[in-house]
Amino acid sequence: MSATEFHPVPISALTRPLPRWIITGLGLLVLVGAGTFLLGASGRNPLRAWQAYLVNFLFWSGIGQAGLVFASIQEMTGARWGHPIRRIAEAMAAFLPISFLLFLALFFGRGTIFPWVRNPIPQKQAWLNVPFLFTRDAVALLLLGGLSVLFLYFTLRPDAQAAEAVGPRWAWPLYVLLRRGWRGRTAELDRSRRTLAILSPILAILYCLGLTLIAFDLVMSLDPSWSSTLFGAYFFIGNLYVGLACLALLAAAARRLFRLEALITSAQFHDLGKLLFAFCMLSGDFFWSQFLVVWYGNLPEETGFILVRARQLPWAPISWIVLLVCFLGAFLVLLSRRLKEHPAGLSAVATCILLGMWLERFLLVVPSVWRGSSLPLGLPELLITGGFAGLFLLALLAFGRAFPFLPAVTGFENPS
Repeated sequence: MSATEFHPVPISALTRPLPRWIITGLGLLVLVGAGTFLLGASGRNPLRAWQAYLVNFLFWSGIGQAGLVFASIQEMTGARWGHPIRRIAEAMAAFLPISFLLFLALFFGRGTIFPWVRNPIPQKQAWLNVPFLFTRDAVALLLLGGLSVLFLYFTLRPDAQAAEAVGPRWAWPLYVLLRRGWRGRTAELDRSRRTLAILSPILAILYCLGLTLIAFDLVMSLDPSWSSTLFGAYFFIGNLYVGLACLALLAAAARRLFRLEALITSAQFHDLGKLLFAFCMLSGDFFWSQFLVVWYGNLPEETGFILVRARQLPWAPISWIVLLVCFLGAFLVLLSRRLKEHPAGLSAVATCILLGMWLERFLLVVPSVWRGSSLPLGLPELLITGGFAGLFLLALLAFGRAFPFLPAVTGFENPS
């Protein structure tokens, strides 16, 4: 098969449409999650609702952006192995517009979730003040989101003509926009390749800078006395780690649901498993490097952050679960080549990583603001998380319904 073969088949048309109960179920998840959050935020203890909201905003927004960064890395390296799953990764970015709206909603919980709003710190007030923080974070997210939309525009444009012929009516305005100034398929493919080669490294750099700012402002500022220069890198590397785990799970689900065994083969899962293994080590390395610097520096304003999570109840058991599941356990299990090649096996590991990394984001946020003796992890957190997951999956499925499953811009080459 040639390297530029065109596959104008939308993901939902590869076999049968998704059962209606799946869409209905996801919609119900969103409604229940939203209702749970609103009830909690307007109740006696709004902090519990807002901290669950922030944890899920960071977790799901990170996954959405990581999918597009994966596509940009594929573009920069000229990798072909990931072509059958690249559009799934790009579809994860469909959550980003929703993510930006969810960020704006954080403004209404600023006095509840951010301690420096209630008790300003004079020495840090120039940086930690509401107008400046929300403005700079909004600008960072808009820049990153705008570049992401531009990246998607050029990766989707060569597919617009074929997608319009079989796509849903609600997506026609998108097709019209993508086809404006159409020059022919060959010219559009060449233009997209050249443009994406320029955009990809810019997107990767802006991702690192933008996520570092978000980590400092929305996580580190929850404990204003604590600071770490390595935290930004640790945060965005962790996002890529969880994004790859989500991609592995989605690829396995798409393979089974749409009968893509001949297209998404064990070779793709093996390579994806190797990337997961690499990011398991890389995120563990950043964690250990940060831990060593803080621990051996032995400064009270730095060690307190770790001591609370590592030695105090109810956080210490969760810290050990995260360490064992996301780093030590994943490292040992992903040593197996056979497991990485098996969709079900890799999916099981990816699911554990996703759950573990959600707990890791929970640990980054909640101990800094929660002052109760009990663990604030129960049904409300589960339902709010389900609402975010439903939003993410609905956005992803809408994207997959509208655009071809295989991007024309890079083509597909059978590894065999």
